[in-house]
Amino acid sequence: MTASLFKPVTAGRLALLALLLLAQTATAQQIEAKITMDVRTLPIERQQKLRDFAEKVENYINSHQWNNDPWRTVIYLTMNIILEDMTTSAEERFKGQLLLSNSYDCQFSDKRWRFAYDSGEPLVHDENMTNSFTNMLDFYINLVLGVEFDKWSTLGGTEYYVKARNIAEQSKFGLGRFIEGWDRRLDLAVYLLSDEHKPFREMCDYYYYGLSLVKQDNAKVRQYVAIAIDMLDKILSKNPENEYAKNFIEAHYIEMVDIYRRAENKEPLRTLMVIDPKHADIYCDILEK
Repeated sequence: MTASLFKPVTAGRLALLALLLLAQTATAQQIEAKITMDVRTLPIERQQKLRDFAEKVENYINSHQWNNDPWRTVIYLTMNIILEDMTTSAEERFKGQLLLSNSYDCQFSDKRWRFAYDSGEPLVHDENMTNSFTNMLDFYINLVLGVEFDKWSTLGGTEYYVKARNIAEQSKFGLGRFIEGWDRRLDLAVYLLSDEHKPFREMCDYYYYGLSLVKQDNAKVRQYVAIAIDMLDKILSKNPENEYAKNFIEAHYIEMVDIYRRAENKEPLRTLMVIDPKHADIYCDILEK
């Protein structure tokens, strides 16, 4: 089996995939984020100033149109922010840690966030302005969009990875005393756009295209997912420590087991036994039935 099957990008494909991802359509926004925050290390006075911080961040993210998806598919995100005080002058400065997840198969974390934040000022989207606080949010939101759109079409997330790269370049050279961590963020965006990462992105397209057919043709679902598993095998054969491939399997192995549980041909599970020995007993159990 080769990875040369035609994968048409259709409204049906996107709609079915949206259902599988528990997304909704016909809504006025594309991202629905839930923010939690931890400010326990801050002085009580600053905790009071930041009492509406999470609400402001949610509004900043949820009220903005981040993409041109005509189906207005909602992407559900959770973001946890931990703040420490760095204020030494009249300007309020913070050290932050961020954990962002779609609660499914995508997660980014960052412990090197340094920023200024004026609790009395509104958060405003402006792509032509460098801002130590909003640039961080914009960077990671675009990375998540890159991950999600790679699921919906071949390399469909490229424009969002490019946006993230541009934000990182702008921040690395334009944020002055708040540049800590932006070199690593730029490296991350460059890697996600690299030829080295391209096979993983193409694998995602095959996998999710297979899932989009789940209500139409189980044989084709298995066919496309088998291609994706074969691609994962090649990725891990080249680099056994590829974190993206390993994390993908960890997020989806139960789903893949269910896809082949009643199949006549369960060979893809044998491949998974080799590349995912951690769950070999689960694959073996299905193969022996």
